[in-house]
Amino acid sequence: MFFIIKFGKLPAVLGIVLLFFSCQARTNDTVSSDETFLMDTVVTQTVYGENGEKLIDEAVELLRQIENTYSSYLDGSVTGKINANAGVAPVVVSPEELNVIKRCVEFSAQSDGLFDLTIAPLVKLWNITGEHPQVPSDEEIAEAQALIDYQNVIVDEGQNTVYLSKPGMELDFGATVKGYAVQKVLELYRQSGVTGALLSLGGNVASYGEKPDGSPFRTGIRDPKGDASDYFAILEVSDEVIATSGAYERYFEQDGKIYHHILNPKTGYPCESDLLSVTVVSKDGLLCDYLSTLFYMLGKEAVVNHLEEDEYGLIAVDLQGNIYISPHLEEHFTLMEDSPYILADNSDGEN
Repeated sequence: MFFIIKFGKLPAVLGIVLLFFSCQARTNDTVSSDETFLMDTVVTQTVYGENGEKLIDEAVELLRQIENTYSSYLDGSVTGKINANAGVAPVVVSPEELNVIKRCVEFSAQSDGLFDLTIAPLVKLWNITGEHPQVPSDEEIAEAQALIDYQNVIVDEGQNTVYLSKPGMELDFGATVKGYAVQKVLELYRQSGVTGALLSLGGNVASYGEKPDGSPFRTGIRDPKGDASDYFAILEVSDEVIATSGAYERYFEQDGKIYHHILNPKTGYPCESDLLSVTVVSKDGLLCDYLSTLFYMLGKEAVVNHLEEDEYGLIAVDLQGNIYISPHLEEHFTLMEDSPYILADNSDGEN
């Protein structure tokens, strides 16, 4: 097996990494749309078909329930209860919550701890998405790292409990919860009977069905060197989750150096990568969100070595402006004519 991640509190704002392109609906098409602030980011929905407004309300409520479950910043959340009982006692969770946590433990093991769902003490120490981010001292980083170890997350499937065995440990789902949430809304769309729908939640996007004219939805892939409204390519996919990660959106500067939000638990500092961004496409939103950041951390070689995977597709841009794309995504991918990036010719990235 192999591995991937994303850390930190979900972004306080805003640039939506992947932008939607939709057509003007015909006069006999029912269209409903909404923009809501949830999970510390903007959530946008467009639904084609009857009962669209009702479906949007149901999706918003579902997202709110997920936030209330997995956010460590909300009082009474399941995550908050588990964290508060670290070193004290196991906490009973639902079967769905247990499965999510179990999978995140598995991701942590597969990545040999490069992704670690107990990253929270380090995230809170840096506070990169907060109002007062700072570069911690070496001593502070070491103290936070001492609390990070996924092997101390005890999942008891027989009792449906989760227990953090070391006091001070905390779970953080910043690398996975948005992708999971988008997938759950996508499942809601599938069951609803609407003809088509679009959803964007931060850097995670999904579409279902098709546009009123029968054409597929088109998603712009953000230019990692541009503004939030700039894109370098268009991707046409449906009924899948698209997640993009990069260091371009959440960061701060101190003493002339940029510190971004994708933290490496092994070093205690923001990771260094030879990539500008990584986009992952998969029907598995939890996996998709996790992989997008992990591949960013692992770098170009790992991306090139996994372009042929069946369970997901990859699109990555390296520091030299080369684009690497999974073969099965090529027919759905359109590079903009004015794009500053070029498709790599071969697997070693030389052009």
